[in-house]
Amino acid sequence: MRLTKDLLAGLMFCAFGVGAAVVARDYNFGSLSRMGSGFFPIVIGLGIAMLGAIITAQALLKPESSEPIGAIELRPVFFVGVAIIVFGFLVDDWGLIAALVALIVLARFGGHEGTPLEVAIMVVVLTAIAIAVFVYALSIRLNLWPN
Repeated sequence: MRLTKDLLAGLMFCAFGVGAAVVARDYNFGSLSRMGSGFFPIVIGLGIAMLGAIITAQALLKPESSEPIGAIELRPVFFVGVAIIVFGFLVDDWGLIAALVALIVLARFGGHEGTPLEVAIMVVVLTAIAIAVFVYALSIRLNLWPN
């Protein structure tokens, strides 16, 4: 058995799908006409697990159709992880805009390409989209600026 990207992706889908269904098993399932709080996560979780099983089976039957696993790069994992943690710490006290700027800039250090101008454009566009979606469209109460 050869370890490929498709095989790992299929196994990951299976794990997340089964995990979602297991977490939601204690929720009220309900019926099709009166869905309970567990209906959606269980059905979607099992659907994702089935998709993962199909991907895994294809990867096992035709391993030559998928790319082999290369070396894992730790730089992107580190910077994206740090960016998420910093965002969590900043969003309440410093506001959404500062937290998003920190998130985008730190996560961008995980890659090797891009100029400072491209990062600045990403900051402006992604921050505007996040504010439009979360603050205005979904009416989520978030401070835009520091308290």
